[in-house]
Order: sequence, then C-alpha cells, then structure tokens
Amino acid sequence: MACHYAKWILSDQEPDLRRLNPDLVATATTFSAKRRQRYLHGRVLLAEMMAYFYGIPFLPKIITPPNGRPCFADANLPDFSLAYAGNTLGVMLSSEGKVGLDMEVIRARSSQVMQLHNEHLSSAEQAWVTEQTEPLEAATQLWCIRQSILKLSGLGNSGLDTLRLHPASGRLRSSVLPDVQVVSDSDSLFAWACAQSPTLGRMVQWRFQPDSGFSQLPESIAAPHVLSSHFMKLLSLPPTK
Repeated sequence: MACHYAKWILSDQEPDLRRLNPDLVATATTFSAKRRQRYLHGRVLLAEMMAYFYGIPFLPKIITPPNGRPCFADANLPDFSLAYAGNTLGVMLSSEGKVGLDMEVIRARSSQVMQLHNEHLSSAEQAWVTEQTEPLEAATQLWCIRQSILKLSGLGNSGLDTLRLHPASGRLRSSVLPDVQVVSDSDSLFAWACAQSPTLGRMVQWRFQPDSGFSQLPESIAAPHVLSSHFMKLLSLPPTK
C-alpha cells in the first residue's frame, strides 16, 4: 500500500467544513486567528484525504494521548501526521505503520531553534553540512528529518538525544525506533521530510486545491529520476550488539 503526502497552499478563504464534526469546529472558535486557521485547515485536508483515499465521508474522531501525538480514536484507521510551514499545510497518511511529517521554511527559523539544532548536531552531521554548497539549506533539511522522526515517536524535542543522522551514508540510528525510514527534499525556500516506521514503501505526493481537489505530483519515490539534487533517503542502521 502507498502512503500519501499532500500539500495545500492556504489562502484567506474559509475552508469547507462539511466533513468536520460541529463540536470540533466549535472548539476552534476559542483559538487565536492563526491557530484556528491552521487547526481547521489541517483537519479539513485530513478529512478530504480520508474521503478521497478511503471513502470515509466525515473526519473520524481524533484523540491526543499523553505523549501529545494526535491519532484517530479507532486504532484500525490509518496513521497521520500534520505539519505547517509558512502558508503551506501538509498531511502524511498511511494505513501501514506510523508516520511523521515535518516542513520548514528555510531562513525562517528563530535563533533559539538554530541554537538547539546546532547543539545536537553530531560531528558527522556537522561535516556533511559544511561540505554542502548551501549549508543553511542543508542544516534545515537535517532539522526537518530529525523532527519528522521525533514526531513519529511522539517524543518531540525531548528526544533529540535519541537520534543520530549519517547523511553522507544515507543512514540513521534511533534508540527508540529500531526500524524507521525517511525521505526528504528541499529547494531554496522550503524543506520537507516524511518518516515511516517500520519501512517507507511507495510514497505518492499530492497537491490539494479546494476547487479541483487532489492532483498527483511527479515527485514520488517511485520516480526518483524527477527528484531534485537535494533528495535524501535515510535508512536505519542495524541494531548495535
């Protein structure tokens, strides 16, 4: 089965809420304008994906366990992950395993985030970043990869020390996820990373527009020849003995 990664460039237009539970919509009225926009648009996109790929007309109930990682209340439904970067919203969805998505606007990170990232770069990561033609873009892409895995595990930034990346060899090691795979890409403005455990099979990318629905993008793992020079895939190293 394929997993799906859909992007939606947001506008000021109000989203179509017909697939959302009225109680969920009412909850969002207490949020700030920015949080409300992201909250509702994210769930609208997730609902549209569930309808398009699985034929489920209304967004199933979502719960937030103690680890803070949202999921469907029905454990038999697909796993999902939401991310935001600037005015772009992303949702990753898969019926197999667990998923984590992160997106970042390059050059938009705060000094605190950059300091946190630099503190947790291994020597191998630092060397790889230095060798790239665009070190800031490369560092942002590594941060994206790291965050996608930490979102998958539910640890967030508290788990930064559980993960080591080896970008030069396309490998990674997580002390809490023995089997995880990540794909990532970036351009001069935007970076994204999609993680899945235990394995990442065929991933299909989509663009969503409210008027026309979903359109498939050519950049998929199944067609690596159309990917950019920044495309990366990292696989778990074998467990240490």
